[in-house]
Amino acid sequence: MPMSDAEVRKESSTPSAASRLPLRDVRRLVQILRIAAAHGLGHYIERLNLVSYLKGGRAPELAGAGEARRLREALDALGPSFVKFGQMLSARRDLFSDEVIAELQSLQDRVPPFPASEARTIIEQELGRSVDELLTHFDDTPLAAASIAQVHCAELPDGTDVIVKVQRPGIEEMLRADIEILYFLARLLVRFVPESRRYEPVTLVDEFADHIADELDFTREGRYAERFGANFRDEPLVYVPPVYWEASSRRVITMAHSHGRRLSADYPADPAERARLADTLMRLFLAQILEHGFFHGDPHPGNVFYLPDGRICFHDFGIVGRLSASDRENLRNLFFAAVTRDAQWLADTYLEMGGAPAETDRAAFAKDIGVALEEYYAASARGTSFGAVLQEFIRLGHRYRIRLLRETLLVAKVFMILESVTRSLDPAFDMFVAFERHAPGLIVRDFLPTVDRNGGLAKAYRMFSGLRRVAGELPETLTALTRQLRQGGATLRVHHEPLASLETHIDRASNRLSLSLIIAAIVIGSSLVMTFHAGPHYQEIPVIGLIGYVIAAVMGLGWAIAILRSGRF
Repeated sequence: MPMSDAEVRKESSTPSAASRLPLRDVRRLVQILRIAAAHGLGHYIERLNLVSYLKGGRAPELAGAGEARRLREALDALGPSFVKFGQMLSARRDLFSDEVIAELQSLQDRVPPFPASEARTIIEQELGRSVDELLTHFDDTPLAAASIAQVHCAELPDGTDVIVKVQRPGIEEMLRADIEILYFLARLLVRFVPESRRYEPVTLVDEFADHIADELDFTREGRYAERFGANFRDEPLVYVPPVYWEASSRRVITMAHSHGRRLSADYPADPAERARLADTLMRLFLAQILEHGFFHGDPHPGNVFYLPDGRICFHDFGIVGRLSASDRENLRNLFFAAVTRDAQWLADTYLEMGGAPAETDRAAFAKDIGVALEEYYAASARGTSFGAVLQEFIRLGHRYRIRLLRETLLVAKVFMILESVTRSLDPAFDMFVAFERHAPGLIVRDFLPTVDRNGGLAKAYRMFSGLRRVAGELPETLTALTRQLRQGGATLRVHHEPLASLETHIDRASNRLSLSLIIAAIVIGSSLVMTFHAGPHYQEIPVIGLIGYVIAAVMGLGWAIAILRSGRF
């Protein structure tokens, strides 16, 4: 949440952070400020009270250049740390304008490769053995180079083709030093530029620091790859290259070399196969997000290959997303609401997923979302771009100052990338239709119904989802209420009703509510089984669904008889 005025005053009264920066960081800070000034951002530096660092004044602003473009040019000139920071910010559509996002998305991670001799030295330092002992072949020409690491082809003693990813020399020290400077600048922004506080600069740097920590630790990447593979162990169309831990460490990771090719508009050559792959990719990502709660966070064509045997290869797990059970449920609600055009449901879910200010006009937000939904559905009989709908929702959230969690924004980014990939494979691919086709099979395993265009079962799910949430919170709420009553923390007027009796009534009411939820769940689950004709059949009737109906009927009848006998109907 944004800092309060008292917190800002407290921060302002602390000793200058500049005095705590090491000398090398101060030199780097001066360099950063000069580059920023040279790209027309000197007016911000003046407001930070740091003009004295420039020792030469600031350059004039670029004539005719927009501020968003000047920001992108400055980040590009500042080097890999700031390029990566800008790339991370490019996903924050909940905070920045479309112009800023467009400029940040154009940032490229361009760095020359470092010498193979340095790569060999790092491998030997990390693994404690010579390269010749570990590998029978090591290609000195890198396969690819980026700001964090570069990749070399190699061969293990048993003849296995592998790729060896080696961290760039000195990159960790440089990134950590730049992150300290980013923290320093973020604190100054909060202190001297009040309008920046709604962006929560320090929190953004926190997220960046966490992201960099993941990217710098290759053992995490290896564990993420293994976890991803384990989640799809029963999926014959997914391949994740195995990690060779005997040749891996924190700064070196060795994985099997997948001899696949990038997916594109002309590969595979068969249009029918490309359409199948597009549909398969959608199904796999729905499984990652709605079922596993662990997903690949950067599925661009360079990270998703098509193998000669028809499998899809996922690699480079430097960016992954993790979703809690409540996150997954909110996303299911969001998808159902979007497909069934339930603007109020969608608005309620979106507000629950984000940090909305107390003064947010929920009715106006729901109305705006409803208008946006109708406009997009009217644009095409088959629906519109799923990514465009997500962007519009985030844009509306930005207008209402709703800040989303990083993982939620990462999901949105993944679906936007996925839509680009699937439509390059199959221009007619519709993500809404694909969701309707695949979601039922995925969410039945979580005991949830599917959707239809009229929203019948989706509305039933909405009601059941709300009841389930209330039921989950009910025991804790009742316990807290009872504790307050016993300790005198709450005042109640009770007429001829001792506290023990009140507690008994509360327990009885909660038990009845729990039983009703169980019966409702059995009925809904049986309806799902009947709808999808799942499980064994007897004379074309799903046995499991029929048994469920019988159990629900027996429980309901027994409950009704118990109430009638009690005389408290």
